[in-house]
Amino acid sequence: MLINCIKCGSKATITSRKDLDPKLSQLYCACKNTDCGHTFVMDLSFKHTISPPATDRRALLVGLINAMPTTERNELLKQLVTS
Repeated sequence: MLINCIKCGSKATITSRKDLDPKLSQLYCACKNTDCGHTFVMDLSFKHTISPPATDRRALLVGLINAMPTTERNELLKQLVTS
């Protein structure tokens, strides 16, 4: 991933990273433009999920099925087997 230098607009590389939290990191950057040479720190943060991971969906589904009354759960299983 390349970052734009805020001084000259050229591309900058991430030279290292410091994780402050699972959702927040500090990126240490260096401008690739030799005439500029700006080094700086930027924050990278998580904003929101667009599509939840499959593991979350499975856990939700298992939780919903386990919360169903036994008769409804058995009926659902019958429908799944015949599908």
